[in-house]
Amino acid sequence: MTLLTRLTAALTGTLLAFAAQAAAPDQIIRDATDAVRADIAQNVATYQKDKAAFYAMVEDKIVPHFDTPYIAKVILGNHLKSASPEQIAEFEAAFKDMLIRTYADRLLEYYDSIEIEVKPARLSGNRGTVATTIIRKEPGKPPIPIEFSVRQPKGSEEWKIWDIKAENISLVLNFRTQLDAEIKRNGIPKVIERIKAGQLVVGAETGDGTR
Repeated sequence: MTLLTRLTAALTGTLLAFAAQAAAPDQIIRDATDAVRADIAQNVATYQKDKAAFYAMVEDKIVPHFDTPYIAKVILGNHLKSASPEQIAEFEAAFKDMLIRTYADRLLEYYDSIEIEVKPARLSGNRGTVATTIIRKEPGKPPIPIEFSVRQPKGSEEWKIWDIKAENISLVLNFRTQLDAEIKRNGIPKVIERIKAGQLVVGAETGDGTR
């Protein structure tokens, strides 16, 4: 084996080793946030006219970092036992689309009026949190603390987001509470239908006065 061949093999092995290492969750959140904001800045006029293209960009750059199968199971909670695999998959897809619709418009509206600070991740085993702060540029507007809960799915070294806490309120657990009575009353298929129709949204009223 020539020296060049040995060097090439060693370099290839090193690069593969680095590629196999999972990125830290705070770096994932920082990179994804920067990528989305840069994309919006470059294409804001297009996205304001073509929301479908904007939602597709957000799904491409943000959604892969969320553990949507796990989120769906956490939200369904005790109702998971009575749900078929097809219903669970359909609920996951409906929740993902609802999440994009709910928060993507806010990203588009405020992308240039905030700064986002991402603190180092706090990890324990295959779980952890990443604290961030949204700093609003308008005078007198207080910063907004946002905390991401992350986990490594079984058999994976990649970190995925499974919850977001704003002002200590869990998005996932809040939505589970919000949907519990709705599922008991109408069943999972009807809830999926209402989510798809935009009638059930994270943090919004369910229609019977509950949240």
